[in-house]
Parts: sequence; C-alpha cells; structure tokens
Amino acid sequence: MFLGCMGCLDGFDNTTTNFSRGIIFGFTVMVVIITFGVVSGAHINPVVSMASYIYGDLSFMMLMIYFVAQFTGALCGYGLLMGVAPQDYFNQALTNGHGSCVTAPHASLSSAEALAIEFIVTGILIWACCGVWDPRNAQHQDSAPVKFALLVAAISVAAGPATGASMNPARTLSPCFWNNSYHKIWIYFVGPPLAGVIMPIVYKYIFRREVSNVTEHISSPPQEQVCVCVVHNKESHFEKVL
Repeated sequence: MFLGCMGCLDGFDNTTTNFSRGIIFGFTVMVVIITFGVVSGAHINPVVSMASYIYGDLSFMMLMIYFVAQFTGALCGYGLLMGVAPQDYFNQALTNGHGSCVTAPHASLSSAEALAIEFIVTGILIWACCGVWDPRNAQHQDSAPVKFALLVAAISVAAGPATGASMNPARTLSPCFWNNSYHKIWIYFVGPPLAGVIMPIVYKYIFRREVSNVTEHISSPPQEQVCVCVVHNKESHFEKVL
C-alpha cells in the first residue's frame, strides 16, 4: 500500500495518470512476490487467500492469519504514507474526488455495472493464480513475478477508470478508512470475494489436472533451482462521483 499508493499520489510536482498508476501497482506486486514469495506465497490479497483455501493449498487457520496480516498491513502501509507525505496532497485529492488512491465507481456506472466489472477483473486474476497453482505448472515458476506484474498492470490500466480495479478488499479499505471516504465501498467487499469463491471452484473441477507420479530419470547436468511462490494484488484510480 505504501509504495503503490505513493505512485498514485498527485504531488511533488508530479501528476499521475491511469497508465502510471497501473504500472506502479503492477510492479509493486512484483517486488512483493520476489521478496516474500518463498516465505508466504506473497498473497497480499484476501481474495487470493480465499481462492487458495478453496483450491486446497491453504488451511483454514492460515487463511484467518493471512486475513489479519493483509488488512493490518494495508492499514499500516497507507497510514505510513500519510505520515510522511504532505497532508495538503491528501486534502486536495478529497476536494477533487473521493481521496488519493481511493477506489470508487465512475459516475457513469450503476452499482450493478461496477459490481460486475470488479467481479470479472478479479476473476481474471484468480484464474491466473489457479493456473500458476496448477500441478502441471510446478516447473514453470521462474518468471512468475514478471507475469503477475504485467497481469496486474494490464487489469489496472483497463479497469482503473471504471472502478479503480481494486480486486482486493484490503487495498480498498485502507484509503477509505484514512480518508473517511466510503462511497459504494460495499461493491469491493462483494464483487472480488464472490469471484474469489466461484472462480477457483470452476477451475479446480473443470481445468485442473494432477501430474503423474511417474518420474523420468534423464541424465542431465545439475541446474540451479528457482522457487517463486505466487500471488498478487492491485492498482487504483479515483474518479469524482456526483
């Protein structure tokens, strides 16, 4: 939240764009995966953790622990940003819209349309995660951080002007809390979690395949092992809703 939302902050003689916000959130995800992927899977997103639990890769106890860590981390990250950046920048963002890094649907969208967009873009992210978790992809993890960076950036740039492309309730809650700006926040606590439940079930029972236990012994020189465990989270854009 600190790094991603700093990239969304209009200030320091810099004006952000939807494209720049999408890129910074994508590559922030990459940094987190590279740093903590082998430690915890680098979920940073409660919806991804929900999908991992349904997929069978995370226990219920760990799911609860992840939830606490993700929401606490998001609140602390944005709070730290507000502590080191000039308050005038945040006040100006509230004057012009809903607040810096706050996700809110565009004024032209109905609540149902915004909900559908958040469900769909989160579903794309979750299916990508399921594809990475698929046993058939166990040996193809070396470039996962870059792949997820580009995935999150693409979704963020595409859906950012519409809903902020949150895909992550923790990412949405933190700026809303610190700016006391809660316009249609319920959309981000319904759409993404719904996708986090439905999409892994669909992938698990339709697309997932187990790999054979038979291993071929092929003589080859020893190679360095690269282990990157995955997963996400997100960008945002705020629009003034009348």
